[in-house]
Amino acid sequence: MEPMTEAHAGLDVGYEIEPVTYEITQEKINIYSRRVFDGRDTKNIHTDDEVARRAGLPRALAQGRYPIAYISERMLTFFGTGWIQGGKLDVTLVKGIFPGDTITVKGVITEKTPEDDDLRIVLDVWLENQHGEQATAGVASGLVRSAAM
Repeated sequence: MEPMTEAHAGLDVGYEIEPVTYEITQEKINIYSRRVFDGRDTKNIHTDDEVARRAGLPRALAQGRYPIAYISERMLTFFGTGWIQGGKLDVTLVKGIFPGDTITVKGVITEKTPEDDDLRIVLDVWLENQHGEQATAGVASGLVRSAAM
């Protein structure tokens, strides 16, 4: 497998980042819940189908921050230290993500603007489920060295 393209000043607006796909499992959702609740198992809309149904959901669903972390992880592999030093992420949850779903992180460069001695690359980013539906949509940006401009 070839390494993924990293962000650099020479990438054009319209460039689509290489997508990365993840499987959402109830086990991963439960692990995330335990971390949120200080290691305790708890029944909530994310870990228990019955609790989720009582709340009007078809079944347990992933926490919003759990799949959003996949966008952040993808931005880290794309921007590297430019994500750590100046990354920004603003997303909206559009559709529930459930155990058994396959989600793909996608993004396209929409803007490049100078910022101090660097270049800020802005992308529309989203999570797409196995049915081609957007589950999360938003904007991410990070910094790259502008010397290559």
